[in-house]
Amino acid sequence: MGQKKYDGIIIGAGIGGLMTGALLAREGLRILLIEKEDQPGGYVVSFKRGDYIFDATGVFLGGCKEGEEFYEILRRIGAHCMIEFLPIRPIQNIYPGFKITLGDGGFDSYAESLLALFPEEEKGLRSYLALVQKIGNEVKAYSEMTFHRKLLFPFYFPHLIRYHRTTHQCVLDRLFRAGEIKMALHSLPVTDPPSRLSFLFVATLISKALRGGVFYPKGGMGHISKAILHSFLQFGGEVLFRKRVEKIMIKERRAQGVWTEDGELFEAPLVISNVNPYLMVKMLPQELQTPFYRKIHRLEPSLSCFILYLATDLNLKEMGIPYFTYLRSCSNLEEEDRMLRRGELPQTPTISLSIPTLLDPSLAPPGHHLIKALLIAPYSYQGEWGKKDPANYYRIKEELMKKVISYLDSKWISGLKDRLLYKEAATPITLERYTGNQWGAMYGLSSTPQQMGRRRPPHHTPIPALFQVGHYTRPSHGIVGASLSALFATRQILKRWPSK
Repeated sequence: MGQKKYDGIIIGAGIGGLMTGALLAREGLRILLIEKEDQPGGYVVSFKRGDYIFDATGVFLGGCKEGEEFYEILRRIGAHCMIEFLPIRPIQNIYPGFKITLGDGGFDSYAESLLALFPEEEKGLRSYLALVQKIGNEVKAYSEMTFHRKLLFPFYFPHLIRYHRTTHQCVLDRLFRAGEIKMALHSLPVTDPPSRLSFLFVATLISKALRGGVFYPKGGMGHISKAILHSFLQFGGEVLFRKRVEKIMIKERRAQGVWTEDGELFEAPLVISNVNPYLMVKMLPQELQTPFYRKIHRLEPSLSCFILYLATDLNLKEMGIPYFTYLRSCSNLEEEDRMLRRGELPQTPTISLSIPTLLDPSLAPPGHHLIKALLIAPYSYQGEWGKKDPANYYRIKEELMKKVISYLDSKWISGLKDRLLYKEAATPITLERYTGNQWGAMYGLSSTPQQMGRRRPPHHTPIPALFQVGHYTRPSHGIVGASLSALFATRQILKRWPSK
């Protein structure tokens, strides 16, 4: 039996859970964080293989400059001084028939590069940027909502109302003629095509995370999670690793603690879930599961991904290869999406390629480089990757690894096949196993208009004292989105549990 008294228990140490824990502990609440893995971070972790330090998933993040969203949340918990953010430059996006190389700056610089390529689209591009700015301003004002503005919501938030059901495709089709610039504007960290992606999400992502440029944390993506954990512990928080929560204790119809898989009970008047809602529901007593299922069965997780981790002794810097390259061979984004949702992979899939050792050489021995190749992939590919038969699973994974390496060798990194020092891959099955994300969802929920704004799961639940945070909740996915989720949830919680 857990004898210690806690003010709150957090299930899961992804970015949402970690940040919520640090924000609440900062206010004097005694918080216990329980994580099934041996390190914090969820998707935002690094792992060692010999002398190599690989990032599990993340490639870059925004909002890292002083005054921007992510930086200011880190400052609030005192973690901003523990992370050195390295600006990413150059970035290269390669499309069928054209490419964009960005040397410096954020999304505005990207837009200027597009304008140079497509001068005939200037009017549409200026309108697009102005609209993104207006929505960004309203989103910021919404996050700082006052009672007065709530009463006059339509007056203060006209664009949030007007565009809350609008897809990115609707805006692109209205403002632009050529398919090339539409494709370039949709090169975003998402798994949805233009016809399914919420334009409010796009505008929020650009204004909150991409406008000031993108960055890489020195030491690897996992350093972000470690810095937040350090702050949490400094504020008196406690963490248990390799401990899996099995049940949420509901007493007098309120959440009042958790049972772990090994039968240990931890009690607290507040429980916060940072696991996917499908898993959280299974932790509830049987009689309380049905009302939740009615809501979550309508939710749609994002697609997953296949990730290749490589090491080579090729001199990639001398070859002129940038830290980040977006390689797109298929110009029909909608058809590519239909294939993925049928459980298929395109013959030449879109690949996000990153080489972190170009920014931080300490991640590998001198003269060695790490490469990460990420492609969107369905969980249902080849009978769920043949997961019921280990030999079949290994064969499917090896075949795709070989195919991606050959493609990179022939199109982008000549000689790679013969100069590989290490290779490993993660499938959607891998992501599901380590992070608990339903079907290995890369971004929690798809960012469709039906799952954005007030339609995205809130932080409070129908059960008093049970909250949820992370990329399945408001406002959106990504490191910045999960951190904002923590900030918004903390504000709600502190109204009920004032700081000490």
